[in-house]
Amino acid sequence: MRNNLRFAGYFKFLEKIMLKERLEEMFADLHMHSKASDGTNSPREVVRLAKAHGLSCIALTDHDTVDGLQEAIEASFELGIEVIPGIEFNCYYKDQEVHILGYYIDYEDRGFVDKLEEMKKLRNDRARAILKKLNDLGIKITIEDVLEFTSEKFIGRPHIARAMVKKNYVGSVKEAFEKYIGVGGPAYVERYRITPMEAIDLILENGGVPVLAHPGLLSDDSVIEELVKRNLVGIEVFHSKHTERDVEKYFEKAKQYNLIITGGSDFHGIEVDGRDLLGTVKLDYKNVEILKSKARNLDRNLKTYKLK
Repeated sequence: MRNNLRFAGYFKFLEKIMLKERLEEMFADLHMHSKASDGTNSPREVVRLAKAHGLSCIALTDHDTVDGLQEAIEASFELGIEVIPGIEFNCYYKDQEVHILGYYIDYEDRGFVDKLEEMKKLRNDRARAILKKLNDLGIKITIEDVLEFTSEKFIGRPHIARAMVKKNYVGSVKEAFEKYIGVGGPAYVERYRITPMEAIDLILENGGVPVLAHPGLLSDDSVIEELVKRNLVGIEVFHSKHTERDVEKYFEKAKQYNLIITGGSDFHGIEVDGRDLLGTVKLDYKNVEILKSKARNLDRNLKTYKLK
């Protein structure tokens, strides 16, 4: 039997936010990253920046990790902005990257966290393999250099790129990817990635809502139909890298497959993004209400809002 009494404080908190703002004047950014993965700001700082940009709701969707969610949730109480617990799975299928967002996830679920820990170890093993290749190329970057920009909890290529910039081997993160660590580069190393179908299953088993991220960046979006057959719930129609044509196209796809519509900036921080992406995507809050209605296991998911 459901017991929502322990969530009453958060419900009242959300009601206060909504009383202050007319629903049609509320906007969300449902795709943001923090230092918990490859962003440059702490989870608390991401929430603060979003509030400063006039957003009423955000989703923190770090890559393959939930490590920043508790801090973001705590900041949501302090700053008066709604934070949806999320994640972004970096997947690979049919020779292309396919990213799946998960919303209203239970980030304390032991089985879910164990799977993420397994993926984290494989990611960090890959980072060390990339460093070995760079060293063989005469680029003397150590793991200690990289850890200046992250922690051992999450080591990704952007962190390696930033270490290369600091040591003057390249002039920018972009150059590091283009010359060395991007796909096909001399220091590139393939990594273990789950399929988007596996990601959808993980999110649904956890009680969350799976959404296809930035479909406009896919080289072949025929995969959408396959994902719909595997219980995809939504599609990110609005994204900072989507053109007007992309928006129109995926809005039609959403109608065709009866998918909910989401949107987000994919904010990582100015140093990574090259510009301030905050405010470039402002999703009508009515879409958040629809997203909430799709949460498959309300009781499990709402517990993510409690403070420790």
